[in-house]
Amino acid sequence: MANPILCAGEVLFDFLSKNPGAGLGETTLFEKRPGGSPFNIAVGLRRLGIPVAFLGKVGMDEFGDALLSYLISEGIDTRFVVRSPNTKTSLAFAAIDKHGKPVFRFYRDNAADVSLKITEIPDIDPQNFSLYHCGSISLLEEPSASTYLEIFRRFVKSGVKTSFDPNIRRSLIKNEKSYRTLLTEIIANADIIKLSDEDLEYITGEKSPEKAVNKLPIKNDTVIFVTLGSKGSLVCKDKEISHIPGYNVSVSETTGCGDSFMAAILSHMYKLDKEEIARLSITEFVKVAKFANAEAAIVATRYGAADSMPYKQEVEEFLSKQEN
Repeated sequence: MANPILCAGEVLFDFLSKNPGAGLGETTLFEKRPGGSPFNIAVGLRRLGIPVAFLGKVGMDEFGDALLSYLISEGIDTRFVVRSPNTKTSLAFAAIDKHGKPVFRFYRDNAADVSLKITEIPDIDPQNFSLYHCGSISLLEEPSASTYLEIFRRFVKSGVKTSFDPNIRRSLIKNEKSYRTLLTEIIANADIIKLSDEDLEYITGEKSPEKAVNKLPIKNDTVIFVTLGSKGSLVCKDKEISHIPGYNVSVSETTGCGDSFMAAILSHMYKLDKEEIARLSITEFVKVAKFANAEAAIVATRYGAADSMPYKQEVEEFLSKQEN
């Protein structure tokens, strides 16, 4: 069996609007669900049958207790989960606005996920993992940003694959200059990058995803996936770009769609070494993106972040029905 994937970043509770189209201000009912982008990806990977460990700091409160129990119940390795007194769990409120776009508001009083220090982490040997995945809002504040960046650098230096999903939340960016510097370093060194079309526009200033991907400061052989919502996704490798159409489904709630897409991508690539990834043609990556689109489509029909992540058999059955 291949070594597990190490997913690093925030773990929190999402409070999801039960009033589609109402936005945050007009919503009258929210439902609590476990979430956080790296957390969702870890759950998504495990449900696809991939061994995974989670690295992050969990609040020392009732919410944190519940989230740690959730990780354990999903069969995720929690040896690298850190807890310390007086820390709290971040809370995120999410809703769909009248334009069909997800909107978020975060509450992070003494939040555990952004207070992780490198000295708190147990020794990590990159060679014990097949891939290191990081990204999202834990890269926005210190000391967690420097901690996750340091771990990323160690994996890059060791030659172990890395993946990155910035999952940019503009309302949380306090120091845009330092954040862009961090984004540039990670993007320039990651082997697998996934961005939404909005992430891509923020980073490059280019509205056209097809033009924007060519502005990213990537190294040779990096593969880029761009999610386009209902329009599907793009895959870019060696300046070649392919569009993979999305699936027409009845949308219930979109929180976690991008995370499920990332989990699906990594589930296909974690056993491959860097040389094998470099040799793959864009046609092979299109097949991977098709599976990822299906996974995200399933999540869109469900309600709730980590809870909505499908199992491998569900994705295969969905694809089979689409082909018949």
